[in-house]
Amino acid sequence: MIRVKVVIPNAGMDRTTLDQREIMLSSAVSRDTRIAVDCIKEGPRAIESSVDEVLAAPEVLKEVIRAKEDGFDAVVIYCFSDPGLHAARQLVDIPVIGPGEAALALAGMMGRKFSLITTLQENVSRVAMRIKESGWERLELVSVRSLDMGVLDLRTSPDVTIGRLMEASGKAIHEDGADMIILGCLGLAGYGVPVQARYAVPVIDPAFTSVAMAELFAKLSLRHSKIAFPLSNLSVDF
Repeated sequence: MIRVKVVIPNAGMDRTTLDQREIMLSSAVSRDTRIAVDCIKEGPRAIESSVDEVLAAPEVLKEVIRAKEDGFDAVVIYCFSDPGLHAARQLVDIPVIGPGEAALALAGMMGRKFSLITTLQENVSRVAMRIKESGWERLELVSVRSLDMGVLDLRTSPDVTIGRLMEASGKAIHEDGADMIILGCLGLAGYGVPVQARYAVPVIDPAFTSVAMAELFAKLSLRHSKIAFPLSNLSVDF
């Protein structure tokens, strides 16, 4: 049995919400793969800035190490910004998957021009810069469109969120020339289904993509290159 640990870099989430995430994400993996979801113990309640990323990263690293010690086969850092991703890969010898990176990898096989849908307008420049620094030259980022909603608001009123997502995606396709959409926040998990049905373009959902990729890594016994990500001898205190 494969066990995947999902670490949400937001503090303060209740167990009921975390259990709901486990049920939702389990739909993306095989029946005999187990998904366990936890959030960081301290840190920001949402990742909405570069400052939030930096503050969350140390707590993410602690949870990644704990997952390795608890016998998990792979870890997903459950945020499109992938906070602490490369550092985490230098602390453990199990696969550590970042949803943002996983979504871009999949996008490279799905199309050529994409639009990314993010939360707040303030995030547009940060996300665009992150995409350009990611090294996916074969993909063209045609736009970053925001929903003008905070991370914590996305699942409060699903109909409102899906309505805004539908509108932003339509503009990305018809006005910006996108041939696929990437959901730029994992709070949008599952909301891309009606968008894909309406516009008939791929909508890449990093939440499901990342857990499926984590399972794939574990099934194929794949590990990150320790030439690229040499193991660190740094100890992290819990």
